[in-house]
Amino acid sequence: MSRENEQTLKVYDKYGLDYIKSVLIHNEKDPEKAAKKCAETEAFLKKGFLSLAPRDKILEIGSGSGENAEYLLSLNYRVMASDVSEQFREVISKKNLKCRKLNILTDEIDSLFDGVLAWRVFVHFTPEDLEVAAKKIFDALRLGGRFVCNIINKEAYSVDSEWQDFDNEYHLGEERFFQYYSKEQAEKIFTDAGFEIMEFSYAGENNKWMLFVLEKPTGVRKEVIKYAEAEILPKYEKMLGHTAGHIAQVISRSFTILINLKEKVDVSMVYMTAAYHDLGRLVDDDTHHIESAKMMRADDGLKKLFSDEQIEIMAEAVEDHRASSKGDPRNIYGKIVSSADRDVDVDEMLCRAYDYTKILNPDFDDDAVIEEARVHLREKYTPDGYGAKKVYYPTEDTIECFKTIEKLTRDPLEYRVMMREINKKRYSLS
Repeated sequence: MSRENEQTLKVYDKYGLDYIKSVLIHNEKDPEKAAKKCAETEAFLKKGFLSLAPRDKILEIGSGSGENAEYLLSLNYRVMASDVSEQFREVISKKNLKCRKLNILTDEIDSLFDGVLAWRVFVHFTPEDLEVAAKKIFDALRLGGRFVCNIINKEAYSVDSEWQDFDNEYHLGEERFFQYYSKEQAEKIFTDAGFEIMEFSYAGENNKWMLFVLEKPTGVRKEVIKYAEAEILPKYEKMLGHTAGHIAQVISRSFTILINLKEKVDVSMVYMTAAYHDLGRLVDDDTHHIESAKMMRADDGLKKLFSDEQIEIMAEAVEDHRASSKGDPRNIYGKIVSSADRDVDVDEMLCRAYDYTKILNPDFDDDAVIEEARVHLREKYTPDGYGAKKVYYPTEDTIECFKTIEKLTRDPLEYRVMMREINKKRYSLS
């Protein structure tokens, strides 16, 4: 950690609230410009993280007052805000956000994330600091994870770096360190860390800002992704329940599993198995695993991308992925997709169990539906449930999810009270 960054952090730790006030004052001078800048930022963040699945986890480094974290939360991502400054964290804690103290240069990131955001953060990082941060962020992402950030463009200034306080806008009373980068310099740091540059653009007056969307490569062949996105994934939009969003979640979790997987696998086969596994629901929901396998074996497009042996392995994996299957999957691809196919959103699981039970038992009163759903959840999703046993490669999320389900469904009376409150909020029941 450089002296420049360390000294700058001390300024924010001391003047965090003053900085937030100065931003508000600055925005009030030209609200139209401030609104436009906010809209442009949100549009870029939405586009930058578009490849992520609903409920994927995003870490924001240097959240400040938390506006960007709040926006990402509104897009249905799980967001962990962070900042070094205690004053910033106090402001964030008053919002509907999870927040932790994190110095990317000195602290370890102890969880795996699907996305990372660093907005207006690297303006205070020397090139050596940025190299350290980029490598740590790369290691904290699952395969296919996205890293979105912005950096000040060196071409808009006449110096490489400077210590600066401002007379009017953002005046704090002490100088902070500012670092400016050329496009080539920043790109080299990111690619040396292992990232693939997915998108680059300029923003602000005189192209002040350089905007990056970076990705941790999956290793999936580009022609495989192109085929899936053109011929397979759009078909899920015709279904109810298991939409493209669910498939994106399964693909995302499959890549998370691969991070710590000791066995050697073909990443393109993992991706295609996850993409294809529920497609048979177009034919029949109850036997969708069998229908999906039939469709894979008959897919002429797949035969141009994979060998007959590879297609048969993936088809067997698709046939074996269901939690209700009696035996274990015949191959590792089936174990991966079976593990990745388990839900990790507790609230969604509770509501889905209730709704599905109500459909199957239209003559049940509400208390009977709640109790039947509770029993189902315990049979399937508690650590010893048949669904949990189909998770051959548990992630941090699945372990925590099953523990929470077990705790919430333990007492019938408490569960009934909780579900009544949840349904009251969902349906405005009296």
